[in-house]
Amino acid sequence: MIKYTLITLLCSISLLCSSATIDVRLVINSGSHSLTGGAFVAAKTYSVSNTFEDNSDIFIWNHDDIINLKVVNLDSEPHGLLIENHVNISSILSGDSVSQSFTLAEEGVFRYFDPLNSPFNEYLGLSGIVHVKSVLDTSSYFYWDIREIDSSWNELIILNTPPNLVDYDPDYFTINGVSSPDINMDVLARPTGIVGEEFKVILVNNGQSIHSMHFHGYHLTIATDSKRPSHVGRSKDTFPLYPREHLVLSCTPDKPGEYPVHDHNLVAVTGGQQYATGMFITMLIAE
Repeated sequence: MIKYTLITLLCSISLLCSSATIDVRLVINSGSHSLTGGAFVAAKTYSVSNTFEDNSDIFIWNHDDIINLKVVNLDSEPHGLLIENHVNISSILSGDSVSQSFTLAEEGVFRYFDPLNSPFNEYLGLSGIVHVKSVLDTSSYFYWDIREIDSSWNELIILNTPPNLVDYDPDYFTINGVSSPDINMDVLARPTGIVGEEFKVILVNNGQSIHSMHFHGYHLTIATDSKRPSHVGRSKDTFPLYPREHLVLSCTPDKPGEYPVHDHNLVAVTGGQQYATGMFITMLIAE
């Protein structure tokens, strides 16, 4: 099941919105991540549920919201939580919890992840996306949490045997924890829209490899590039995305149709050596 935590600001005064206070209970779980073709790998994720999920939750909050965060560690090992520019919880013991309140003072896209045992815990799935929006931002957004899996790594990490970084050879590739064709069932991932109306796609690379996302049908404009800010404003159809970096892309469709998007590194359009089961999604645009 694909699950997100989407917090929408409710205003008590019709003409003036104020910040919201939001209680978030975030749980660290371990389990088995289901992959293409019936395969499974050991994984760990953050979720607002006590039940293990295949991908860490995506949080969409508003600027100046106050977050009352409680992080519960249900795993057998210590873990932490770092939300870029906002929170740094260095360690939470197994079976323990830590609470922290903070204000979302900075707008933008931020990774959250486990800083312990880097990069292996975040590779296993303990990493995700936080989007802090302006309360006046009415843009339509879609979210891609991009990552890849080397199935030989997972069991080694779980057994506390760190794999050799130079031997990394991923064989599964996911967006929001799933592969094609299931990605098109994810309403927060699949871009849909109307000719002439802008939408934006937020791409965050929580994997270890460089990915190059290629869009058919339209050129998109870079609104944010965390690695290369000088590229903001460029319009093109292919966008390199480096590990631990993010992009915000803007698209105003000029024609209707269904157009594919895929990783130009073609191995990433596979899963377990099966073609067109990796990072492949379509955009659906109406008149």
